[in-house]
Amino acid sequence: MRFKKPFFVTPHAVRRFQERIADLPAAQVIRLIQAALQDNRQMAGVQVYNKERCPVFRARYRDVEYMIPIAQQGKGRQWPYVPTVLLPDMRTYILHERRG
Repeated sequence: MRFKKPFFVTPHAVRRFQERIADLPAAQVIRLIQAALQDNRQMAGVQVYNKERCPVFRARYRDVEYMIPIAQQGKGRQWPYVPTVLLPDMRTYILHERRG
């Protein structure tokens, strides 16, 4: 399966999905995360990762909501990457609209 906006889903993110969401084969986890990050992304906030602010998106697998932070491209990386998988009660920094 090809995705029009691919992300590099790290082995760490796969393990966290398996531990926190559902114990599925790695290839299936990667497909689920990739599919969740296509067109209809719901931004939940931001998280600091490697001293940079990363957007965090909401996703759902069956009845479990989870969050996916996206780190920007680094040296040698072709795509943005998914460093981990979070549950809703884990720490993210909510974006607030500026007023004025």
